[in-house]
Amino acid sequence: LKANGILRVPNQNKATATSLMGGVIKSINVQTGNSVAKGQTIATISNTTFISMQEEFLTVSSKVSYAELDFKRQQELQQGNASSVKTFQQAETELKTLKVRKAALQKQLEMVGINTQSLTTDNIQSVISITSPVAGSVSNVMVNIGSYVDANNPIAEVIDNSQLHLDLFVYEKDLSKLKEGQTIHFTL
Repeated sequence: LKANGILRVPNQNKATATSLMGGVIKSINVQTGNSVAKGQTIATISNTTFISMQEEFLTVSSKVSYAELDFKRQQELQQGNASSVKTFQQAETELKTLKVRKAALQKQLEMVGINTQSLTTDNIQSVISITSPVAGSVSNVMVNIGSYVDANNPIAEVIDNSQLHLDLFVYEKDLSKLKEGQTIHFTL
């Protein structure tokens, strides 16, 4: 029995590597056909926004430290009735606001791949890495060095062939010729 068909990979075994923020492609580390591991760097992009976000995070972190000290000072003064409730509440509100801003900036930086735990004024990054979302083979690279990519634009496609399957199209009249466990020979 001869039949036609196609080789397919389930959608959960296909992935597109994208950047959460726009930028200029600085390097491309893979070519079509290369095998990649999950989390492996596919390309790097740069943008001055990355620097601004890190600057703001470090500034807010410093302000949080000062606000915590001010809050403790106002709390002690309040307990000794040496300060107004309003001043204490302002210090508390300022501390909470800064903590929220710091947490939001931290999540944004972590999403683009910048480690905030080790971030200092000496290691601010202007380039971030775009990593492979799955292990597999690179099926397509859609960018060139020096090209600008917008946020969420595809950079490369990666396919995990471990779940590759063959879909055959058989006519209804030939179904009786098929049996479970039957050997299939196919050519591309």
